[in-house]
Parts: sequence; C-alpha cells; structure tokens
Amino acid sequence: MSFKKYFACLLVMSFVISSFGTVDASAAEKLVAAPAIFHDEVVTGSVVKGIALCEDVQSDEVTTGDMVTVDEIKVPTASADKVLADRRKAQSASEKKAKKIADQKKAAKKKYKKALRLLAAIVYCEAGGQCYAGRLAVAAVVMNRVEAGGYPNTIRGVLWQPYQFGPIRQGKMARELRYYDQGLYNEPEREGSLKAAKDILAGKYTVNYNGKKINLKLYHNFNGHLSNAKIRISGHDFA
Repeated sequence: MSFKKYFACLLVMSFVISSFGTVDASAAEKLVAAPAIFHDEVVTGSVVKGIALCEDVQSDEVTTGDMVTVDEIKVPTASADKVLADRRKAQSASEKKAKKIADQKKAAKKKYKKALRLLAAIVYCEAGGQCYAGRLAVAAVVMNRVEAGGYPNTIRGVLWQPYQFGPIRQGKMARELRYYDQGLYNEPEREGSLKAAKDILAGKYTVNYNGKKINLKLYHNFNGHLSNAKIRISGHDFA
C-alpha cells in the first residue's frame, strides 16, 4: 500500500470516529488493513452504509462523499389538527361522563323525595300519636317488605298491596299526601313522622325502647294485636 493510500485510510478513520464516536481496536485494524469496500459496517451501534475505504482505484484522492452515506432518521410528529382532535375527543368523553353522573344524582334525588313523601305520610297515618320508636318501627316494616321476597319491591307497591294498610283503603293516606305537599310535615304535629322516615331511609334500623336496644330489621308485620308478636312498641305488636 502506498503512503498516499495509507494516509487516505487514516483520514477516513478519523472522519468516521469524529462522526460516530469511538471505534474499537479490532474494527480500526480492519479499516486500515483491508484495501476493500466495506458495506453495512457496525460502528458504535450505528449502521454506516456504503463506506468505501482505500478502494483500489486510479485516483489516490478520497472525498467525504465517497466515504460515508448515513440514512436519514425520520421521527414521526403529530400534526396540530390531530392534537386538537384528540383534545376535543377527551373533552367530549369527560363531559359525557360528568353529565351521566349528574343525571344519576338527579334521578336518585327524585327517587328519595318520592320515598320520603310516602313513608312520612304512612308513618303519620299509622303511628302519628306514638313515640319516636313506634314511628320508626312502622317505617322499618315498610322498608323491610320492600327489600324482602314475597312483597312488591317499591314503597308504593308495598303500601298499595291489597288489604295491607288500612289508611290506603280509608282515604286517610291521600289526605296526608296533600298535607305533605302543602308543607305541613315541617310543623310540630307531623315533623316527628318526617324524621322517622328520613332516619329509616338513612339506614337507621336500631332504636332504644324501654332501656332495650331493638333491631327493627327483624319485623315485617305490625298491628294493634298480633298473636305471633315478638315485641310490642308503643301501640303496636310487631312480628
């Protein structure tokens, strides 16, 4: 190998090292020693294509363009339109979720108001003159039936089940519902019945009566006198 070719090889090595970092010793020896054309030589993790080193050609000059050709690295970028579209999509999904939650809350609130109205009215009809424990126990029986098998699964269904609640047949319930709508259940005479209804809907099924703690979840029937009564609270037997 002539001095010019050897010097050209050194220049090529210097260019490759400066462009791609360090080259290990064995790779450097190959680049210097081999008067051949190398393709796809791996240099510090990068593939360098079309490296012509010390090619046995007439000219002793090696140009930079002859030595190295590196493929262009393309990095995909999201367009502004796509970014905006993604943001609108996420915002739309968030708004739909918020609306669904708001609708569920609204429906639950409406259901609660209907339940409270019916319970407060039947409690006053059946136990309006009794103590708090007696009123709470009547409300508990209604809700226990709603949750038990063998009865309708709504408060209205339980109350209007044939031959179950006298105030329904007698028209007293209809009158109390009108009074409820007129705001009379916020007055002293009926507010105790409203409180009992609210407490049962809040899940309060335990009451103290005559020094004894009573679990009202156990009862599905009440009347002035029951042959199979388990407990008597105020003016009613419960079973």
